[in-house]
Amino acid sequence: MIPFRKGLWFLIGALGWTSVGFSQSTFVEVDSTPYDKQMARVQPTLTAPSGYLIDGISFALVNDWMMELRAMPYRYSREWQTPSEVEAARVADCKGKALALYDRLQLNGATNVRFVIGKRSMSDSLTHAWLEWDTQMGTLLLDPTFNWTATIKLDDRRSYIAFYGYEGAHKYQAANSLLVNRTLAIHSPAAPSQGVITRPTRSTWRMPPSPWLFDEGPVDPRFFSNRPAF
Repeated sequence: MIPFRKGLWFLIGALGWTSVGFSQSTFVEVDSTPYDKQMARVQPTLTAPSGYLIDGISFALVNDWMMELRAMPYRYSREWQTPSEVEAARVADCKGKALALYDRLQLNGATNVRFVIGKRSMSDSLTHAWLEWDTQMGTLLLDPTFNWTATIKLDDRRSYIAFYGYEGAHKYQAANSLLVNRTLAIHSPAAPSQGVITRPTRSTWRMPPSPWLFDEGPVDPRFFSNRPAF
């Protein structure tokens, strides 16, 4: 485990030296977003108080949750599903999977986690939903619809473009409001969706090694940043 951490920090330093920065989406707090009415039934999930895990939450546990939700069949729902509905049905769309993961993280004491609505790719015609988790190592990207594990979010303006963020009772809009307004030109946009995603076969469950994947033991709570309001 120690060699892995040393190698990871070396890689982070090397990337910083080559001006490939880590991305933390810039948000400004707002009173409302176009999705508020749709999200009313899942608001209790976002505002629930954080739990407490005495040994700290581990990346290995988070990755287990990611793999479980990633393997769950995809089915679009116009109505926003609560985490309990996702757990009972064992099928969900991108917003349902992301909220189910948000709920598990909250219950186990994770902080600085936000639910994000945006686009996975600039060229996508549909919006997408995922989580971003701010740590001292950088912002971790948690997308259980497409990804098997947590990854570091890179400063790439062509992918995972955030429009709105939600954390607790706080609502945020991406600083690049021109892009948001141009993309969401209607007052009641469709709920995030990625169309039909087939269920992967068991042979695809094991991912090849990657320096951007995390798989560690319990994390000291001091590891996580106490991020102020955006």
